[in-house]
Amino acid sequence: MLIAQISDPHVTTEGTAIRALVDTPQRLIDAFRSCAELPRIPDVILFTGDLVNDATPEEYALLAETLVHAPSPILPIPGNHDDATLLSATFTASGRCPVPLPEGDGPFNYAVDDFELRFVALDSTDPGNHSGLVTPSASRWLDTTLAKRPDTPTIVFMHHVPYPTGSWWFDYNGVAGAALLRDVFERHPQVVRVVSGHVHRVTSTQWGSLTLSSAPSTAYLSGTGVGDGPPVIVDQLSPVQLFWWTGDGIVASEADLPVPAATLDLRDMNRDWNAYEQAARAHGPISKQRFGG
Repeated sequence: MLIAQISDPHVTTEGTAIRALVDTPQRLIDAFRSCAELPRIPDVILFTGDLVNDATPEEYALLAETLVHAPSPILPIPGNHDDATLLSATFTASGRCPVPLPEGDGPFNYAVDDFELRFVALDSTDPGNHSGLVTPSASRWLDTTLAKRPDTPTIVFMHHVPYPTGSWWFDYNGVAGAALLRDVFERHPQVVRVVSGHVHRVTSTQWGSLTLSSAPSTAYLSGTGVGDGPPVIVDQLSPVQLFWWTGDGIVASEADLPVPAATLDLRDMNRDWNAYEQAARAHGPISKQRFGG
């Protein structure tokens, strides 16, 4: 199974400071296109929050226009820039999400059992604040939900990064209650990955044997990285994150950027490509004497 993760597209309308820097709707369309051009189309796309920038109806209407370019079903979660009610209505109207989404003012938590892997969406937003929050009730919901399928490999996806990244700009508004999450995951070894967004950069860490990671924004990067750098945003393309479930583990990778790139076809460099390909697909040794390099 192949999973794509797209995070923090910050779709916004003309006339905003963000849009003056970056055409965020087009960047999201480009991200969808890079998924569509993969040799294997992702089975599902995880949309890990901050889908729009100012949570206006106009932005969600613009988001809906981009969703027609998605080559795969989408599982969304809101971020601190989203309005959960408008987000839910947008996806319900678009038909791009294969399961019913939460409605109303409650937590945007749900589980999906329709794929080879199980997916659990955990709402980390704290209404009125940019920082994240995991409440005792949220951790109990997660614990109960995971306990229902203890033998099914599961990916948990959320918006906020529940660990320090080294960037002061984002760590100040991390996740209150992250220790509750760690306690839950220690009881549920079927969780094979926890993915998030929010920090607009690739990061990862380990909680025991569990890998947690964040995806970069498809709109723009944060310019701080690790350390005390200035709080700037950077017009820089980032690839869609990919996760290949092999049946017994997760392999993390990324899609190509949707820009023209110089290529060199290895088939043109090898005198006996058919034999090379046969050996490679059989996981056999590749002779330097025979194939060069």
